[in-house]
Amino acid sequence: MAQAEHKQVVAVDREKFFKAITKYEDYPSFVDGCNGVEVERKGPGEARTHYKMNIMRDVNYTLDHKEFPEQCKMEWALVKSDMLKKNVGRWELTSLGEGKTEVKYSIEIEFNIPVPGFILNQLVKSSIPSMIKSFEKRAKTLA
Repeated sequence: MAQAEHKQVVAVDREKFFKAITKYEDYPSFVDGCNGVEVERKGPGEARTHYKMNIMRDVNYTLDHKEFPEQCKMEWALVKSDMLKKNVGRWELTSLGEGKTEVKYSIEIEFNIPVPGFILNQLVKSSIPSMIKSFEKRAKTLA
């Protein structure tokens, strides 16, 4: 199992960043390794999405998302997967004023096949900063 938490300041308003992280269907156009997203259900404050990702190999999984627009927070939990035993996490966005946002990203992930912990931890921790930059870039394009 791997756990990671990362804080990073981005140069975009938190509402725009929140919009980028909750437009799941757009992920394949800017998130590395995301080969497809199907939003199975979307309602006020929640969504169920199916992802096709490449994380060392092709992985399919479905997440339930809980969205808290007023606080600019989003949480997710694994529903089912062909390769994952666990995938839970959250985004927390704090406005720093003047078009800056502190992004806090947390994840806990576990595969149902043996993956050495040090490899999984390194993979997760090294990919987060560049993923956040991808979301920042995407958020800047949103109205």
